[in-house]
Amino acid sequence: MATKKSRKIAKKTHGRRTQLFAAGLAVLATAFVSRAAQLQIVQGGRWQEQVQSQTTETVPLPATRGAIFDRNGKALALSRQEYRAFFAPAQSEDIRRDVQAIAAMLDLSRSQVRRLTSRSTGWIPIGQVGIGERDALSRGVGPAVEFEPVLTRVYPEGDLARALLGGVTTEGHGRSGLELVLDTLLSGTAGELLGRRDARGELYPILTSPEKPARPGRDVYLTIDADLQAIAEAALETALEQTGSSGGDVLMADPRTGELLAVASRREGISGTVPAFTSPYEPGSTVKPFLLATLLEEDLARLDETVYAENGEYRTAHRVITDVHPHDTITVAEVIQYSSNIGAAKLSQRIEPGVQYRYLRDFGFGTPTGIDLPGESSGLLRRPDRWSALSPASLAIGYEMLTTSLQLVMAYGALANGGTLLEPALVRKVDAGDGAGWRFEKRPIRQVIADGTAARVSSVLDATVGEDGTGSEASLATLEIAGKTGTARIASGGGYGDRRYAASFVGYTPVDDPQLVIMAKLEDPQGAVYGGLTAAPVSRAVVQAILATRGRGLIETGAGAHSRARLEWNEGEATPSPFQFAAARDLPQSAATERNQVLPDMKGLETRVAAARLHELGLRVELQGSGRVTRQEPAAGTRVVRGATILLR
Repeated sequence: MATKKSRKIAKKTHGRRTQLFAAGLAVLATAFVSRAAQLQIVQGGRWQEQVQSQTTETVPLPATRGAIFDRNGKALALSRQEYRAFFAPAQSEDIRRDVQAIAAMLDLSRSQVRRLTSRSTGWIPIGQVGIGERDALSRGVGPAVEFEPVLTRVYPEGDLARALLGGVTTEGHGRSGLELVLDTLLSGTAGELLGRRDARGELYPILTSPEKPARPGRDVYLTIDADLQAIAEAALETALEQTGSSGGDVLMADPRTGELLAVASRREGISGTVPAFTSPYEPGSTVKPFLLATLLEEDLARLDETVYAENGEYRTAHRVITDVHPHDTITVAEVIQYSSNIGAAKLSQRIEPGVQYRYLRDFGFGTPTGIDLPGESSGLLRRPDRWSALSPASLAIGYEMLTTSLQLVMAYGALANGGTLLEPALVRKVDAGDGAGWRFEKRPIRQVIADGTAARVSSVLDATVGEDGTGSEASLATLEIAGKTGTARIASGGGYGDRRYAASFVGYTPVDDPQLVIMAKLEDPQGAVYGGLTAAPVSRAVVQAILATRGRGLIETGAGAHSRARLEWNEGEATPSPFQFAAARDLPQSAATERNQVLPDMKGLETRVAAARLHELGLRVELQGSGRVTRQEPAAGTRVVRGATILLR
């Protein structure tokens, strides 16, 4: 009986336990379902967002920076895809082998190799590599190297026009020069791509995710001509070496449009700016043509009337004014032609101070030109109420005022184009890539003098570059150049430095149809200090190089010059203009031999020196890189025709 009763009790207890267990399971199931419903239905959105935020992130897509070209489409600044490379020792199956492979591919130093083997974890920077090196590392090393794409700014023409172009930061934004001024146009708009990280933390793109594509920056075409820029820089470099000058400028502009064609500018201790735009100086006799323009426009003088030049020394109540070359009685035209300080001082007495000030101001002195670069100086031109009794005569000979080389070039451009002052330009075209964009149109500021007055001033400046004028060293046998020299003392430390001078020449050519304004300025020339003996020959050499290199088209004489596309020169073997080969009489003998000539060996020379010599031979030059020439195409000894392009690497 006891056994049967025990079994009955045990069975009953087991049943209750089963029921309790089943009830517990039901409660748990209900709780699980309820929680799952809460997580998936009530809170599902929130948790999904949290998971997404923890495993996905936005990957920026950098925009390609726009390119900078010269006026003819030659690339001056480009963006190139490169990669930052990293080595991960933990991912390497054989660290020693992989490091040796990396060192061989990238030519690493011993210290760099030691750095790669000094750690066993993390990512160790290797350096920045190109596409070819990236592919080689991927094949040779495998997953132990990782790459981060970056866009690098490169300058295909080396140092050509680098002061103008400026540079970019490591983040790819403009830092100086035109790269800074045009940054909003060149930068473009960055895009976005959604990426997801796996359990190992690796980020990979979600191919089905929406993507915001990057918009590349706009391409910019400058008014600068790369060939003329190379000529200007080579001429300035040669002049600085030959004269021992501490700095100088060579500028070229189109007086019909205001476009700057070349800007070479250097000063000791100055970098990152263009001194021709930012460093004003007292210009000396190069402002005398504007005194003449004022006299003629106001009908205060005739070119043929005479002035007594005091035989070289003129004593006034305030000071003594002297001339380098004494003269007795000379005409008003000869005051400019012979650069007589005495004649200019006497003629300035005919002009009311307010009138003298107004014309100098209207020619652009004392005000910024509006050039597209930061830091431009306005120069200095004081108002008449701040003048002394000496000021009219001082201003007439280029003292008591400060001007930049750019201001002087634009003022001479007004004399060359019939009396209209134009705003200078560095940007010719902005290309958006979709047909939209912006094109340069010349921007007149004001009509300063009448066309007839400008023509009479030009006739005088033409004679100034003749045999008897102060600018005779700028003359060419077959091409007329109108211009004026200047030699002014350089002020420093509250006074004028001992034998410190700024020598300059400004002119335009051809006289009957000016298409090119050119300025050469040298600071602190050693030996000969006068502009006629130092700066004028630089301008002459530049025009010679242009004629030899360009031949027909840049500077034309006769009818039809204005009908040609603006400064778009012929590339082929067109019949030369009458002066093309006659001008060879003014070239070095090596350049005047024959049209078909043997190409010399340029290897080992500095690129600028080599370029200057080839320009003298009437050849065009394309530079790739800087420093010394290691290779040239065609090779030395090849017979080439005048105007051919030589590649220097």
